[in-house]
Amino acid sequence: MKNLSLLLLLSIMFSSCASFHSGYLTGVAPPIENNFKYAGNVMGKAQATYILGIGGLLREGLVREAKNNLIANNPIQDGQTLVNFTVDKETSYYLGIVWTNRVIVSADILQYEK
Repeated sequence: MKNLSLLLLLSIMFSSCASFHSGYLTGVAPPIENNFKYAGNVMGKAQATYILGIGGLLREGLVREAKNNLIANNPIQDGQTLVNFTVDKETSYYLGIVWTNRVIVSADILQYEK
């Protein structure tokens, strides 16, 4: 009976966890001249956790925080620009009482040649 209770508890725990993903890509007007090269990709993250719907009260906006994190941790140099911003959102649920919203903002870096 004890093994059955443990099996039932574990099955409830694992079956009540889920993650949902979504995202979008913003476009940018292509450069007119071929005077640039691809310099890399950067990203920033932000996350808020809620327990029974309570939490995240100190957040201004997860997308804004993720973008600010991207810029703060990856300063661009003179002649560089960030293009092709991508915003990915993930919501994870655990046992139906705890959920986490995570946002990841990424961008490509273009290096313009002089």
